[in-house]
Amino acid sequence: MPRPGQKFVVSFGLYGDNPKYTQGAIRNAELAPTYFPGWVCRFYADASVPQGIKDKLTDLGAEVMAPPSQLQGGAAGMFWRFLVADDLSVDRFIVRDSDSRLNARDRFAVEEWIQSGKCVHTVRDHVNHVRTMNGGLWGGIPGCKSLAKGGGFVKMITESKQSKMAGYMEDIYLLVDHVWPLVKDDQIGHDAYSCTKFDNARPFPTQRDENYQHVGQVFDHQDNPRMGDIDGFIRGKPNPVQCRPKDHQDWLYG
Repeated sequence: MPRPGQKFVVSFGLYGDNPKYTQGAIRNAELAPTYFPGWVCRFYADASVPQGIKDKLTDLGAEVMAPPSQLQGGAAGMFWRFLVADDLSVDRFIVRDSDSRLNARDRFAVEEWIQSGKCVHTVRDHVNHVRTMNGGLWGGIPGCKSLAKGGGFVKMITESKQSKMAGYMEDIYLLVDHVWPLVKDDQIGHDAYSCTKFDNARPFPTQRDENYQHVGQVFDHQDNPRMGDIDGFIRGKPNPVQCRPKDHQDWLYG
């Protein structure tokens, strides 16, 4: 939990009226006080989001912020949530997807990161989390030296080829190509499957729930998990023993 006077933010990007994302945003704003008490949900949302959704988020205590004019159109929306890293009024942030859900496994991993003193936190909790950083599974401290070397996210986004493309995962490529080289020595990662592959990775401090869901699990607008992520990749397929806590080698799924 943040100390008095500190501001911790869970940052999301939101655009359009697809209930998968708009209702997911509302659900995360509802879950935040349970799993991240004292943190503020912030949604970077443009005019394409229905006003009723914005009003509901505000009623739930979230911040709703318009993205800057120079970051509009094309694939820009997937990058907005990164702008929290440039906000020096924020002491610490995590970036998450509106169609995932905040949960206890996430919270306890974040707490370990806070205790580590490192600038950046990375999360890899699924077989398919095979890159150094994932768009909705990282966090940081605004103004910390390693992040500041990039000159700010507005600069990185506007100058990168990724921001001019509309392809899926371009936000991940920005992080992998431009951010990871700056922060890799000043981060810790929680990694359930590729902990031997990436620098400063460690097992999760809590056991995966019996429902096999992972941090970053995708849900529909009715809170149903995308079962292909579970049945096709996790259920019945134990994770590497190296990626389990040393005193909990019996945690077959991390």
